[in-house]
Amino acid sequence: MTAPRSRAEQKRHTRALIVDAGRRAVASRGFSSLAVRELAREAGIVPTAFYRHFESVDDLAAELAAGAADALGGLVDQLVADPTDDPAADWPHRASAAAAENPQTWSVLARGLVDTAHPEHRGLSSAVDASRRRIGITLGRLESLSGADGSAVDVAADLVVVVLIRHLMSVADGDDPRSTDADSTARLRVILAGAAAQ
Repeated sequence: MTAPRSRAEQKRHTRALIVDAGRRAVASRGFSSLAVRELAREAGIVPTAFYRHFESVDDLAAELAAGAADALGGLVDQLVADPTDDPAADWPHRASAAAAENPQTWSVLARGLVDTAHPEHRGLSSAVDASRRRIGITLGRLESLSGADGSAVDVAADLVVVVLIRHLMSVADGDDPRSTDADSTARLRVILAGAAAQ
């Protein structure tokens, strides 16, 4: 038998249930699918309890988007913190680990990026832009790209981020990480070789 939860623990638990229900809803149907009654049903609470944790579904959407943006930033932190001579081989494995850790986060990111009409699109796009800049700085430091033109490195950074997000989504959707890693490694090698040739 488990000990009864304190009020604070119960409140955190209920909030986590709502966030999880919201993440599942956005991951499968997009931000526009957030509805209090459905979220409450998924979380196993009454609809009025939702408002003890969030003022509106827009507040929940903002929290979900911020979580996805933070996850992307955290992954990029990992990628750029440890210098590697071969990001094409290393980065897909790290992306697979991140995707397996919390798959729905990456679906939230992807949904927010394609839903250009939703207010959270702007914040998620900014997170991707920040990631691209940081990846570009890291790529610019690679010996293999030391002679590459700055604009070629910028284009390569754009493409690397696209490949990584695609990779995250594939693994999050249940694709085999080994084949996804191999595919992403091949794509990244082509991108980096193209930048080096400029």
